[in-house]
Amino acid sequence: MRKNEKIRCQSCNEELGQNSVVFKCPSCGKRDITRCDHCRKVGVKYKCECGFEGP
Repeated sequence: MRKNEKIRCQSCNEELGQNSVVFKCPSCGKRDITRCDHCRKVGVKYKCECGFEGP
């Protein structure tokens, strides 16, 4: 990621704000999963490059 690049939600591509999370993929542990508050609350799916999918 570039120095001034904003972190965005993997599901909706919105810029991350308050109550957003960034965590390692529960399957491979290598890639960061980025989730905004809204997508977390409504359970929008996300997918890691390793193929793991989560709510």
